[in-house]
Amino acid sequence: MKYRFEHEFPCDRDTLMKIMFEKGVTEVLKPRMTHVQEAETLSWAEEPGRIVRKVRYMPVPKIHSVGPKKVEPRWMEWVEESRLDLARGTATYVNVPTTHKVAELLKNHGEIQFESAGPGRARRVFTGELKVLVFLLGAIAERVIHSYAAEIVNEEAAALARLIQERNAKA
Repeated sequence: MKYRFEHEFPCDRDTLMKIMFEKGVTEVLKPRMTHVQEAETLSWAEEPGRIVRKVRYMPVPKIHSVGPKKVEPRWMEWVEESRLDLARGTATYVNVPTTHKVAELLKNHGEIQFESAGPGRARRVFTGELKVLVFLLGAIAERVIHSYAAEIVNEEAAALARLIQERNAKA
């Protein structure tokens, strides 16, 4: 399943990239989000023209079973591995489930484009692909996961926009 999420923010493109990928921003945004119960930066490095990070997320459990099979909350935990190219205004990411068996069945990767949306406005466009490699139930699982991921991403965008607004007010 291919997907796209789009959000606008009250700042320019470079500011959006820098705040979204600044060291420790995950821990700042986490208390502002209700769909994520755990979030932590595992690694963060700034290289010439790029930022590379790994962030672990544990969402609030939403899927409790798939047919007769009980879904353990940890099966929904993942690590985002991303690379931001500051000059191009793009980031690539792979979301890797932390449970080995789930990681064999669920593949998720994509790109984030950062664009100008007019004076003092920026747009962030997530595009990607989600695959659940389970015969028959895979497509159903993809739709359920996509729906909940949209809730999480929308909430993160709102929290990020509030953080930017707060920083703009202080400037």
